[in-house]
Amino acid sequence: MKFERAQKGGWSYYRVPELEAAGILHGFFTRASPYVEPHGKDGKAFLDAFALRRFVVMDQEHGDAIHVIRDGERPKSGDGIIIIEKDVAGVIKTADCLPIIIAAPGLPVAGIVHAGWRGTAAKITRKAVQKMAELGAEREGLIALMGPSIGPCCYEVKEDVSGIFRNEGFPDRIFREDGGATYLDIREANRELLRREGIKNIYDAGLCTYCSGGLFASYRRGERGSRQINFVSLKG
Repeated sequence: MKFERAQKGGWSYYRVPELEAAGILHGFFTRASPYVEPHGKDGKAFLDAFALRRFVVMDQEHGDAIHVIRDGERPKSGDGIIIIEKDVAGVIKTADCLPIIIAAPGLPVAGIVHAGWRGTAAKITRKAVQKMAELGAEREGLIALMGPSIGPCCYEVKEDVSGIFRNEGFPDRIFREDGGATYLDIREANRELLRREGIKNIYDAGLCTYCSGGLFASYRRGERGSRQINFVSLKG
């Protein structure tokens, strides 16, 4: 499976066409796309553009709380969303953190998580897979898409952060040492969590939010108030 860039109205985003053909509507948006809120005009435009009934977006806490959306629920905070209703989108916001979509083609369940370093260290991706398995998904059939995030080329961390990952049992290969600095590969850290859960179909967009020429918002680049959205939904 390969990522491709698509355009729909004012929305510029990356997707995997084969997954969309399997009924999993999804997108990793660029910073040029509108930023949606539940009651704004851009939110309505988002629903209209992608033929959705509603979407769920939360205050993100950089933690490991995951919500299964049932019966019109609108959780206020958390970092993971699992969708089981059709034409309802789970939306997360990013500006360096890693957005991960986990899909179960053929089954009415799809998830999306916001994996910053804290959420990754807390193993939010593993918890999302376990929650989806509880809902009937077979681990071997799950597909994981890792969207744009800050890459190991640019994500310098200090000893306090690297120490947390080592204490949580992550392998040394998630770090790169260069010129006395330590760089974290947050994608490899989450790939490790997925592999430990038996997920073999893992696809990485390979796009760094920090050094991609301004295509994406980056907190580390000093853009404190700018983010892009990422979503997944089940086609009706």
